[in-house]
Amino acid sequence: MSNSLYKEIWIKAPVEKVFACFTEEKAMLTWHGKEVVSDPRPGGIYKVVFEDGTIILGEYKEVELNKRVVYSASYGEVESVVYIDFILENEGTRVKLKQEFLLDQDISSFEGGWDYFLGLLKEAIDA
Repeated sequence: MSNSLYKEIWIKAPVEKVFACFTEEKAMLTWHGKEVVSDPRPGGIYKVVFEDGTIILGEYKEVELNKRVVYSASYGEVESVVYIDFILENEGTRVKLKQEFLLDQDISSFEGGWDYFLGLLKEAIDA
């Protein structure tokens, strides 16, 4: 895989709270989908069903408590791996996200998708 997108966001919240939004079903539902199945351990399932019926299905590859999450994500014909790092910064959390795709895959919709959902994440945590 060598076709990547990068996103970064700073959220005024403890690392533990932000990390939970990527690993705990209840917290994930506040910003990411209408149905979530999450088993955050290597080999565990990652599944999100969105309001429009879109399903992202994957598997957790790496989970380092409050530091890093890596999971595969399959969306239709698109296969990817998502890397998320959580860094304590200025009394908040910096989230650094990288999503790697196959070279020939169109990732344009994912750019806007992550902007939208990371905005929802920030709103959900600030609420």
